[in-house]
Amino acid sequence: MKKIAFALTAGAMALATSSAVNAEAGLSASANLGVVTDYKFRGVSQTDGNPAIQGGVDLDFGNGIYLGTWASQVDFAEPAGEENTDFEQDFYLGYSGELSSGIAYDVGYIYYAYHGSNQDEDYQEIYGSISISDLTLGLAYSDDYWDSTGEFYYPYAEYSFALPSDMSLGLHVGANLFDEVGFLEGEDTYLDYSITLGKEFGALSLSASVVGTDISESECFGLDWCEPSILAGASYSW
Repeated sequence: MKKIAFALTAGAMALATSSAVNAEAGLSASANLGVVTDYKFRGVSQTDGNPAIQGGVDLDFGNGIYLGTWASQVDFAEPAGEENTDFEQDFYLGYSGELSSGIAYDVGYIYYAYHGSNQDEDYQEIYGSISISDLTLGLAYSDDYWDSTGEFYYPYAEYSFALPSDMSLGLHVGANLFDEVGFLEGEDTYLDYSITLGKEFGALSLSASVVGTDISESECFGLDWCEPSILAGASYSW
């Protein structure tokens, strides 16, 4: 798992390597490394519209428990003379399983850490989701969201389609609900969405995504970070 599903930016691609650590105990480890043309998290660019290198390491204990870490370059375009955040690193622990055939669940905790700036931007979330066939419904909650903006809720829905010729189509929509106005200019709620088309060529994967929000440039720090855009990426796994 490259990152918790609701936290993954649509279009993020990974180069993954996996190796069994202890087959008898069911413990396995995997690593991933990738590149995206723009790292968008919940519809908002985290790299000032620029590409990012991303990667992580995961442990699967074979009994439903997993833990891992994931990192990405970020660029919040701080004013000249101020320290700029260089990268994000996430740490997560969770449990997943099946209730019955075709019905699965996933619950866990994730900590978002930001490095490079002297601002306290770190925050934490708990999350849970249930999947019924190709439909996933989930919810994330933070007691104090990024940059100390108070309580935050993120309900979301995703649906995936398997297409011919090893292609896939993924749809995502999420509602960002803030307890306080402050994260954006005068807004305490916004929607984000994505449509992702993927193609497999054996171990090589390509994807293209449309990612956006319903908030205007004036509400988005006066920048185009929240505007709809096309993202692309490629991955190779072994």
